[in-house]
Amino acid sequence: MLVSEAEGNSLRRTAEVYDDDAPCAEQLGSVEMTQPRGYALRAVGLFCLGWALVYANRSTLFPMLKPIGEEFGLSGVQTGAVASAYFFTYVALQIPLGQLIDRLGVKRVLVTTYALAGLAVLSVGLFARSYPLLMALVALHGAGAAAYYAAAYSASFAAVPEKYRGLSAAVINSGMAIGLVLGLSAAGPIFHRAGTWRAPFLFLALPTLLVALAFRLFVHDVRPVRPPRVPVLDLLRDRQLLAVNLSGFCSLYGFWVVMTWGPAYFQTERGLPLEAAGYLTAVVAAASIPGALIFASLSDRLGRRRLSVLMMPLAAVAVGSMVVAPGTGWLAAALVAYGALGKLAWDPIGASWIGDHVGRTRPEAMGAALGLFTVFAMGSSVVAPLVSGWLRDLTGSLAWAFVLGATVVLAGAAFAAVAGETRAEPGAERSIAQAQQEGYVATTGRSARRLRRALRRP
Repeated sequence: MLVSEAEGNSLRRTAEVYDDDAPCAEQLGSVEMTQPRGYALRAVGLFCLGWALVYANRSTLFPMLKPIGEEFGLSGVQTGAVASAYFFTYVALQIPLGQLIDRLGVKRVLVTTYALAGLAVLSVGLFARSYPLLMALVALHGAGAAAYYAAAYSASFAAVPEKYRGLSAAVINSGMAIGLVLGLSAAGPIFHRAGTWRAPFLFLALPTLLVALAFRLFVHDVRPVRPPRVPVLDLLRDRQLLAVNLSGFCSLYGFWVVMTWGPAYFQTERGLPLEAAGYLTAVVAAASIPGALIFASLSDRLGRRRLSVLMMPLAAVAVGSMVVAPGTGWLAAALVAYGALGKLAWDPIGASWIGDHVGRTRPEAMGAALGLFTVFAMGSSVVAPLVSGWLRDLTGSLAWAFVLGATVVLAGAAFAAVAGETRAEPGAERSIAQAQQEGYVATTGRSARRLRRALRRP
């Protein structure tokens, strides 16, 4: 459909649904639309809070595995399967829920699944009186959290100009680190004070449900005007997406080696008390916040590939240094360096990289592309702990697991080096009508309906 300049201006005025806030550019790929700056800031802050609770709920489970195993009389394999139940549904539903977001819009899927996650956490605390029921509720919790990555970043990419995409993703991503520290540090004291492993889950359930309500009230919908026709196989055939996805797998492989086996390695082979080993591991999350903000902001100006090729080799050196660090001080320094350069710091760059490319080439498949990115990345959460445990059984030491982790992270730099970049040209701008024809547009209330009616006119 051809649109005149006057009609484009009219549609642009129709899209301005808030009159009180100062306008900023809301864009999808190279498409820029006038939207309030205040909403973009609120959305980024709210999505950061959402990540904090997703990670707090998830990481609370890890320190509670021992008392859970004792209550139900579980073996080590059965106890580990509780955490695996969460990750199985979390990974398995990434692509289906991403496609659902592309078809139904962000808000409906986000609110429904996040509320489901909150209800599952509440049910774990209230109703998990048997091992099979516990497994089912933990799996339900993973299913509820599965849509969050694709939904949060799809909505934020539509609200934030591309030149700030990396920085905004880093702010949102900092919620992961906050939630990780909160879950690991608060679960133990709440458990000891209440005398039951169910207490930390009950403590987190109400805030999770309140955040779902906040999404319902304050997040603008982002939905396709026409149904997407991009199958997942097309995304898999995209060489740039494949290279970035493989980089994500390699980056997260090192992270899961450090997070799952770090405390045991530091205690048994580096001679640290268990409590100190746990606190040292949490240093990774704390150090990632400034690292993510700095490097993601730099990537907005210098490019995603250039920063990735710089960060991943340094992160690999940090993981390998944990094996040869001569004392606790050097070990802490290696963990700080990995936090500032590793998965939690690189993740917003990877997500923005996907957003740049898909926003310019297949904007109607943004949710599916982000879901596919998460499948690759979180696949390492299944592989890394198992391979590391096998290396410990084979060699009698976890040191080789860290050496392999460093090697895999280094391979991520090679994948990043061959991935191209798709960035918007300076000043690129299209009309609202063309933007809606090509994919997503943030919509809200009566103005969304008026836009659709205008687009249907001959």
